[in-house]
Amino acid sequence: MPLACFVVFKVLHFQSRSMGTVREAMQAGGMYEKCPPESKLLVGFKDHLIGALQVQNCQQEVDNVSRFLRYMQPEGEPNLEFMTKTTETMDYMSALSNSGLSAATILNYMKNIIRFLQYVKGSVDMNEDGIKIQKYIDFLKTMRKPVARKHSGNACSTRSDRVVDGMPTVHDCNLVLRSGKKRFLDIYNRMAISKIVVSPTEKTWYRYYCEAVMMLRHFQRPAAVEGMTVREWVNRKLTDGRYLIGIKNHKSGATHVATIALTLEEEAWYQGYYECIRPEFVRGECDCFFLSARGTQITSGSSDLLRLHESCGIDHGGCTSGQVRRAADTLVATSFTETQKQNVAAYMCRSDLMADTHYRRPGPSAIVATAVLLDALPGFTPERRLPAQTDSPGSCMSGKEFSDFQQTFPVSRDGQPPTKKQRVEAGFPENRVYYDRWRKGQYADRQEHLLSYFTYLKPSGGRIERLISKEGWTSNCPKAQDILDMWTPALKYAIESDQNILNSCSLQKWKGLAIKSFDGQKGEGVIATTHFTEATRDIKVDTELKFNYGVNRTSFRGEALHLDWLDE
Repeated sequence: MPLACFVVFKVLHFQSRSMGTVREAMQAGGMYEKCPPESKLLVGFKDHLIGALQVQNCQQEVDNVSRFLRYMQPEGEPNLEFMTKTTETMDYMSALSNSGLSAATILNYMKNIIRFLQYVKGSVDMNEDGIKIQKYIDFLKTMRKPVARKHSGNACSTRSDRVVDGMPTVHDCNLVLRSGKKRFLDIYNRMAISKIVVSPTEKTWYRYYCEAVMMLRHFQRPAAVEGMTVREWVNRKLTDGRYLIGIKNHKSGATHVATIALTLEEEAWYQGYYECIRPEFVRGECDCFFLSARGTQITSGSSDLLRLHESCGIDHGGCTSGQVRRAADTLVATSFTETQKQNVAAYMCRSDLMADTHYRRPGPSAIVATAVLLDALPGFTPERRLPAQTDSPGSCMSGKEFSDFQQTFPVSRDGQPPTKKQRVEAGFPENRVYYDRWRKGQYADRQEHLLSYFTYLKPSGGRIERLISKEGWTSNCPKAQDILDMWTPALKYAIESDQNILNSCSLQKWKGLAIKSFDGQKGEGVIATTHFTEATRDIKVDTELKFNYGVNRTSFRGEALHLDWLDE
């Protein structure tokens, strides 16, 4: 009983801190120190989580256990001697509380440690060691009870506040975007349009706003903002008037790719950051799209969102990325169909059944349609068209928006951009803002078209140049080197399911060649039943070139004279 009272006192008396202050307190107390990842106990625990428990995203849990072990044993290889140090264990939990961690986070630490001990218990015989481990588990469970009560009280208080004050709506959560948009567009116009150098403070603020657009406007987790890479930005694709970006490395429970659909206006904002701000913060080989002032990956999108609220003089009021997602869920649940709900869950990268059914994920057009559907949520759409606040050339607040410009002058792969006279006669501004965006859309469409020719094999620069020449493009066309840099091989499942490849294998009638099944790892392969030169004699040049195995040109009968371009 004294132990329980001690823990209650510690838990109830920690002060509320901001996320940045919590991190600083944890670092100052050495709470982030970890054991070497190659430690035997940690390696075995991670293998247990992945193999036996099927927990794929388990690194955070392993790190929590590693921090606990390092606190209990500051030096050397971690062992199980900490189970006799009950006083130090209570000190560790108190240190977590005093650093400002919430009761929910402390409960998570305890859960991870208990699961680690259960793994250790299962790997030893139920002798004296097993009994000792079970006693320590019971000790932790006793410590956990008052923390759980504190967490329940916090949850009840939060629900009560929501009943009395009302939950923040999507409209409420987007207040910071509406309030800061004028300043944001002013920075964009000076930086990207007028090519005027802006201050470091404005550059950082511009990044905060771009991050907030992803979290509040596109309902993405902070992990997606932190994990977005330059490669993913460069490989964005224009689909139905929006740019699709797939983010693979996001530290969340979801196991599928987070995909967002940016409007052309938003794409221009992010391109402005990529061209005018990011290069000045590059310090090393970090491939992350959003970089901190130190040139490293941003540590917390949530903290940046909080700083954006503070800079705009707006009370945060619980308007986090999680809150805006919950507010959107409430609206979706009452007004969307089941199919639309599934598509929204996929767009928000929910950790649900959609993550385990890869082949049922919505396609690019469905993703764009879902993004447009989310624009229509109550309290959100009216804010997309604000009254004219500036006449600067980068602002889209004239009488017509770019979507109207697209309808009047549809973006086409082989078309010509509208002239200044045509734009003015149609009622659009005289500046080149919409004109430049039209050309960017066409440029991206042409990039995608060229890449579609080379799904499985990487092309040569000469072949790309001949294809561009064949298309007849003389301006606003990608360079061969750009296409080579953007090219990525098709995924394994896409190659294995390609009908042309399957037909080529099952319907081939080449003499002297056969398909043979090797061992389970190598699978099936093509073998020659006669001399190789005889076996390949009946293969046509275009068929032979589909194999990326270093073709021996002497196997061709005269066709090698026409294959010099392969050496480029």
